[in-house]
Amino acid sequence: MADREYTLSQKQAINSSGHNILVSASAGSGKTSVLVERVIQKIINGEDVDRLLVVTFTEAAASEMKERIRAAIVKKINEVSDIELQNHFSMQLNKLNNANISTLHAFCMSIIRNYYYIIDLDPTFRIMDPTESELLKESVWADLREELYERDEDGKFALLTRNFSSDRSDEGLQDLILELFEFSNANPDPQAWLQQIAKNYEVPSDNVMDMEFIQQLLTEVKTKLMRIYRKDLDLTEQAINGGEPLKNAAEKFQNEVDDLKTIIDSLDGSWDDLQQAVSKMKFAQLPRGKKEEVQEFNAYAKSIRNDFKDEFNTIADKYFKLSSEQMVAVFKDAHDLMMKLIEVQNQFAEHFLQEKLTRRSLDFSDLEHFALQIVLDDSEEGQAIRRDFQQKFNEVIVDEYQDINPLQETILTSVASSDPGNMFMVGDVKQSIYAFRMADPSLFISKNNQFKDEEQADERIILAENFRSMRNVDDFTNLIFNQVMDTEVGEIEYDDDAQLQFGAKYYPDEVQNNTEVMIYDDSQTDINDKEATPIISNKNDGQLQMIAQRIQKLFADHTQIYDKKEQKMRDLEYSDIALLHSTGSNNLEIVDTFKKYGIPIQVNNAQDYFQTTEVSIMMALLKIIDNPYQDIPLAAVLRSPMVGLKENELAFLRIGKKNGHYFEALLYFLNEAKLDSNNEFQMQLKTKITHFLEQLDHFSKLARQSTLVDLLWAIYDETGYLDYVGGMPDGPQRQNNLHALYDRAKGYEESSFKGLFQFVGFVEKMRDKNKDLAENPVVTDVKAVKLMTIHGSKGLEFPIVFLIDAEHGFNTMDEKGRYVLDRDAGMGITLKDFIHRLEIDTVQKNWIISIKKQKALAEKLRVLYVALTRAEQKLIITGAVNSADDTLNKWAEAVNTDKMLIPAEARSKVSNFLDWIGMAIMRVPSVVEKYADYNTRKLQGTLIPDVELKIINSSELMDQQGLTALKSAQIPELQQLNASDDIADVDKLKQIMNFKYHDEAATTTTAYQSVSEIKRVFDDPDKFELNFSEVDADQHIKPQNRFVTESLMAPRFMNEATKPKAAEIGTATHLILQQLDLNQPINETIIKDKIGELVMNRVLDEQVANRIRISTILDFFDSDLGQLMINHPENVHREEAFSLLLPAKGLFPKVKGDDDVLIHGIIDAYFEMEDQVILLDYKTDFVLPGSVEQGIEKVINRYQGQVNLYAQALESILKRPVNEKYLYLLSIGRLVEIQ
Repeated sequence: MADREYTLSQKQAINSSGHNILVSASAGSGKTSVLVERVIQKIINGEDVDRLLVVTFTEAAASEMKERIRAAIVKKINEVSDIELQNHFSMQLNKLNNANISTLHAFCMSIIRNYYYIIDLDPTFRIMDPTESELLKESVWADLREELYERDEDGKFALLTRNFSSDRSDEGLQDLILELFEFSNANPDPQAWLQQIAKNYEVPSDNVMDMEFIQQLLTEVKTKLMRIYRKDLDLTEQAINGGEPLKNAAEKFQNEVDDLKTIIDSLDGSWDDLQQAVSKMKFAQLPRGKKEEVQEFNAYAKSIRNDFKDEFNTIADKYFKLSSEQMVAVFKDAHDLMMKLIEVQNQFAEHFLQEKLTRRSLDFSDLEHFALQIVLDDSEEGQAIRRDFQQKFNEVIVDEYQDINPLQETILTSVASSDPGNMFMVGDVKQSIYAFRMADPSLFISKNNQFKDEEQADERIILAENFRSMRNVDDFTNLIFNQVMDTEVGEIEYDDDAQLQFGAKYYPDEVQNNTEVMIYDDSQTDINDKEATPIISNKNDGQLQMIAQRIQKLFADHTQIYDKKEQKMRDLEYSDIALLHSTGSNNLEIVDTFKKYGIPIQVNNAQDYFQTTEVSIMMALLKIIDNPYQDIPLAAVLRSPMVGLKENELAFLRIGKKNGHYFEALLYFLNEAKLDSNNEFQMQLKTKITHFLEQLDHFSKLARQSTLVDLLWAIYDETGYLDYVGGMPDGPQRQNNLHALYDRAKGYEESSFKGLFQFVGFVEKMRDKNKDLAENPVVTDVKAVKLMTIHGSKGLEFPIVFLIDAEHGFNTMDEKGRYVLDRDAGMGITLKDFIHRLEIDTVQKNWIISIKKQKALAEKLRVLYVALTRAEQKLIITGAVNSADDTLNKWAEAVNTDKMLIPAEARSKVSNFLDWIGMAIMRVPSVVEKYADYNTRKLQGTLIPDVELKIINSSELMDQQGLTALKSAQIPELQQLNASDDIADVDKLKQIMNFKYHDEAATTTTAYQSVSEIKRVFDDPDKFELNFSEVDADQHIKPQNRFVTESLMAPRFMNEATKPKAAEIGTATHLILQQLDLNQPINETIIKDKIGELVMNRVLDEQVANRIRISTILDFFDSDLGQLMINHPENVHREEAFSLLLPAKGLFPKVKGDDDVLIHGIIDAYFEMEDQVILLDYKTDFVLPGSVEQGIEKVINRYQGQVNLYAQALESILKRPVNEKYLYLLSIGRLVEIQ
């Protein structure tokens, strides 16, 4: 193959030298090739490879870099004829093994290994595994916490704990200490950073206006107020120009503008004057009237005014509620708290370090800090070491510079030369997506802005040509980011330098693809049909089936792609397709849907490791080896292939002993139950249980006598489970997952932590914190669609990319948390006033929240950029919405402008990728023409891509061939029987025509039931859970194929009286309880307003609304649970729908076989607290005043089974036990617990 031809900008990046260089390399621009060629050119020019420092962020990248350089050197050796040059290249090949081409941590390690004596460190240290470090942190904190409690003579530690923890647990302070430790350690000087965050609460001379923080805040507030002022002034001038019809409005608006000017002028005065001016600010109403001038003005001004009014009210509410005196008092209390927090934080850091040194162990953060200590040491020897590094390295090359943090930056600049600079930094700030790893893109942005100034010495080079993707991918990416990214929303300008330039000119001209945006519209789904035939269960399911059918169509159309390696067109393969999404939360549903459609899929998300069947079963087995009295893990193991019990066997065991732990039921069955030796079922079950208990006892003894890894391998070997999973679908991957569990256990035991119990507890903690147990190796070269997160796809590329779940909401910051941390702005806290039982969000907290929101939104934009630029040849974006019409209207309103950049207000309110994409494509000519009713304006230009917006509903999916195949698969005996088939076997025909199904009752009982329809079949919790109740199916099965009530309520128009029925009033009361905003005080006025709103919107009938007893709703909110709901609205979930599969034969004894019934219901409310889950169901049943207790007992008997069913469903959803279950009887205002 011929040598690669480099572009002018690439040659500049390869050859430029003599100063610091920042290379801004867009996606697909060949930065790795440029880096390698730069190194080779330096070697050609006589430099030694070991005089270069090349830093990458992963070991894989370092290995690839070294291998590429090695291959290039070998090639040069073979090419040159000059003996001297050959010798030089051969010498470089020998030096390459010891060259400093590594991760930053490896470089830091080499510094410490060579100069440990400078900081008096034991050189025999080892590197801790990150998970061992996590465990040790928690252990150190637990010991320190006890010590601090014992020494807390002034009560300040207890106050600190109470402020940041709940009444039930002090884990809140632990979480803060550990997070604060991570934030501070990402800085070169953690102590200085901690002191600065406390300084933000210092009040010099008791004057808040003298605070540095307040001046920073007011500078930002002024910018926002000026923006509001200019918008209001513009509208005022338009009203003035509108003549007589708008005269009164113009006068009121002018007063507004004057008041805003007063507030802006007050920013330079006293706090109290400013606070009073803000509090007095009132916005006028829009003018009223039917004149055309008024209507046109209001249509234009309404959304603009609403936006800036909302922004002003937010500023007023977040920053100007308190007087200066109140502010000073809050800041002083907060400062005292912060100083105690920093004291405790420093003690923790010291204890943690000492514990590590005692164990002769360091973590990765220690490597960076100790290396920095060495190179910055002020001693004569330390200065000499620093000079040696600066003289040794002719150049410091940093890859992925956009992901560096201040500590790492300081290390690298300390070993680099400063005059002239010799740093060569490569990256793409548009791909900086690792804020959770403390990456600081502002370092790149700062240099980018500084180096583009041609008058200063350093240089910025732009690599913009994308050699990866076809033109349609480049143009679509530019289309989106030209409209949504700038410094205000995105932290950087998407200018000419940032735009992708088409560089992949090797694609054949005949290969032309468009970009598709496919939206599943849930508004047109027939709910009744959904109940009768739950083929599409919800909008997420609809989207997944839409994706599966689109993939099927790609193959049905014999789609071809260009194979870059073979340099020719070929048929599409499944492995050419990647599905990218922001979170792996619905991976299991995706895999299940694809299996139904026969599409092979491979999940590459590490976070799903815990969810895999094989790992879950192994962890359940380890739990019961440690303690068999755990019902859920025990049931999981019994049901698994290791034991192989069926549902009826599990139920039989529990029937024998209904109370107590399930393990006790097993022992009772073997030791006390009267078994029939002639009963084959019982004898087979006894054999299984006997063998299981013997094996469990054997493993328990092994756990006490051997190592954890010996135990795991014995389980794999003796149960044959490792071999068993190898025979399952994706067998090699499943075996890899089990090997990864073994490796993790081995690493755990090689640390200072031991024992099965601690290992199981550690794994549970990692799972709860969404941290992966291990980097389970993924089987490669599988002919399957790839499913991965966008973060996991970085650095990869695929011929066809689906960006799915684009409507998935961003993870918004928890504003109700007790603290918030930011690398630049510091720390904001909520201060608890225990005397007045108040919680006060400090101004610092509100300010930092707004900053973090902006940063988070900017990173989401960068994540979207990464997703779009993974595609080589075709990009398909999918999402699901409740109403496509409402969504398209929202997008069209946002882009009602001739400017390329969408207004910042619209861009900053976005909560998902789909809205950014949707707004941007609404002005594409092909979309404008197809959806002309939305009156959007066409973008003008020559590089507007071919975009197709498709709205798909359930009926269109059901018409597709894929779904037809899915439905016919349910009756395989008939799917091949066509009218044209030549059927010679008449007896076979008769057999089919006269066939009588062996379980006819199942054919007259629907597979779908609602909880309210079957609640009568439940008597008590045990019956429900294990045996249900013995209902005669024949008595209840109706022609509708549903287990239903005996009669339906007649429609209102058929009744003579129109007086609302109790059921209608009850339903309306439920609705009010569901709709009330828990973030505001609940009183009679609020409830009446809500009822009036629902009546006005025709949600409630007025006659029904008039019969709602507001007092019963108020009584509920005065109850303990009601108060809990008001005080912790973030923990409350209301109107939670669920579906649950139950064995049909458990409900209807005449139904034989193993068919299931899908039960659907809606949980009124539940509370998900840190330490418990509480279930609540409202009931409006009338209870006679004279016989309250008897009435309550009847209600309990009536609903006990239903509530227990709700609890089972909730436990299935949350993977947590429901601790308490209550009915709230609205008619008597009583809270009743269900056992």
